[in-house]
Amino acid sequence: MTLAEPPSPATTVPDRVGRYEILLPIGTGGMATVYLARVPVVDDLYRDVALKLMHPHLRTEDGVWATQLVDEAKLAASIRHPNVVPVLEVGEDVHGVFLVMEYVEGDTLSGIIRAARAAKSRVPPSIVVRILSDALLGLHAAHELRSPAGEPLNLVHRDFSPQNLLVGTDGIARLTDFGIAKVATQVNVTVSGVVKGKVGYMAPEQAFGRPLDRRCDVWAAGVVAWELLALRRLYPDHEQAATLLRLVSQAPEHIRQVRPDVPRGIDDAIASALTIDVKDRCPSALELRRRLVEAWGELGPVAEPSEVGEYVRGLVGAKIEKRGQQVASVLALRDKITRVSVLAIEEAKGGFDSGSQRTATALATPNASLEPVEPSPAETNTEQSSSWSQPRPRVWRRSWLGVGLVVTGIVTATVFGW
Repeated sequence: MTLAEPPSPATTVPDRVGRYEILLPIGTGGMATVYLARVPVVDDLYRDVALKLMHPHLRTEDGVWATQLVDEAKLAASIRHPNVVPVLEVGEDVHGVFLVMEYVEGDTLSGIIRAARAAKSRVPPSIVVRILSDALLGLHAAHELRSPAGEPLNLVHRDFSPQNLLVGTDGIARLTDFGIAKVATQVNVTVSGVVKGKVGYMAPEQAFGRPLDRRCDVWAAGVVAWELLALRRLYPDHEQAATLLRLVSQAPEHIRQVRPDVPRGIDDAIASALTIDVKDRCPSALELRRRLVEAWGELGPVAEPSEVGEYVRGLVGAKIEKRGQQVASVLALRDKITRVSVLAIEEAKGGFDSGSQRTATALATPNASLEPVEPSPAETNTEQSSSWSQPRPRVWRRSWLGVGLVVTGIVTATVFGW
């Protein structure tokens, strides 16, 4: 299998993919990079979307990974549920295969956990239960997906983890990346057969390549719940070999062994999801949700979406605001490049030396006017302005060199600064 050549640095961040204008990279993983993008709706109204673009090194000559990615994405696009990030479009252009999803303003659960840790706090348990409740409803909807003929599709997420749970400022948690993990797991297997994915969230049967059903996702949900309440990882990333051994030989410790203040009912619910023998495991995501919510109900109400939204805004609001400022800067620079480009062409017809000076001034001065300036009599050369036969490469290069420097600056800032 021959891999496609990787792109040059100048093309790493495309301006457009399909009909979508790329704004900022907002995440990356083993399969793809996710960009904040936008698409025009009407006049000057745009819709923000999340666009996932497959990595160039996965663009093989036989197209095997692209085909599997598209097939799995079509399954994900069939899921209609408020707790699942909808796939709006699947396509391919010169940059590769891409998926377009609804943009959720907020952060991943992993990002929220990091932000809480940085603030020396913890996600409140009532909010933890609400997030898990939402995510498990979305997961159950995926498990129940049927074909147009009504046949069960037996869809398994295979990568239920904090990185794939989005918690919005609207207070709703959504599950994302359906179908992608299956392809990623196949890619991330070494010659010796050792899985290199998120081992810490894999059920024993998944880690060893056995047949899977929805209960492998129930195990992953149990791990996520355990970690949210224990405030630490159940299986540390740096101990993957030891984790694989523990998965088949040792049941995970109960959450109350780490956090004695956790209600016993919550402890029992999580333990039912973390049973090594799949036959004894909690049978579905819906049943796990029922057990968690019922156990928490003995202590008080589960947080409302409005409470979750307020918590998310307070925790990652500055990050969201910064992203908005970055988008505004990118759009302003692109608008300036467009105007400078037009001005450079106009000036090329009327007076290169003065034109290149005005273009350079416009590029160097953030608020400089880009309106054409009438040349002085001393600058006017009738022969030059009426004929394209004279060689003018030096000044032409100077004008467009400035435009190129701005373009390079945008790409560099986007890739390395954001």
